[in-house]
Amino acid sequence: MKPYIILLLFLPVCVSAQKKQIIEASSGEDLSKKVAAQMQYLFHEFTNGDVYYKGNKGSGKLNYNMLLGEMQFVENNQIQALDNVKDVIVVIIDNRRFYPINDKEFAETLLTTNKYQLRVKRKGNVASHGKKGAYGTWSSTSSITSYTSINSDSRTYDLSVHEEVLITLNCFYYLVDSNGKYIQIRNIKAFTKQFPAYRTQIEGFVKEHNTRFDHVDDLKALLEYCSTL
Repeated sequence: MKPYIILLLFLPVCVSAQKKQIIEASSGEDLSKKVAAQMQYLFHEFTNGDVYYKGNKGSGKLNYNMLLGEMQFVENNQIQALDNVKDVIVVIIDNRRFYPINDKEFAETLLTTNKYQLRVKRKGNVASHGKKGAYGTWSSTSSITSYTSINSDSRTYDLSVHEEVLITLNCFYYLVDSNGKYIQIRNIKAFTKQFPAYRTQIEGFVKEHNTRFDHVDDLKALLEYCSTL
């Protein structure tokens, strides 16, 4: 393979696979107002960007809500989710490219080589972490109740009691081939399946460099190495 690499130079949000925040919340409370901004939005503020659809283009102030897993824009001083995602080709914000991975979520391109792109999907999760008991103490729930998302339109969760809520932000890494097929990279086995002729060399590189498959810099280095084989 001939070397062909485009490296996007910016500080990625997810250096490792997961970030966490624990907050206290009561029934009827809007959790989105209590979660730290850096746990919700990829950019510090809504930024000028372009949305390329099949046949047309839109522009505006955009940001990616990682916790909800949706592209948002500001219109009439209100934050709204981008609709018709299935018709979106690419969203470009501050020279960073985001591609729809399903009918709602987007994945960002981190690195492009001659055969694959490395992309990341950032996804949040909300779960009950414990309930407040007597004397202000917290007790862990025997089974964590998962919530699907934090709503951004003033809707709130139906928490039965005052709870300690665990917010997690996860990064899922994918190789995307020239046909647009997503291959999630969880471990060395999933990675080497895409380069069967170079399995031994890749395994040697991973061992020598202690490659972690939940760290973006390690994955970039590994994919750059593969582009030279």
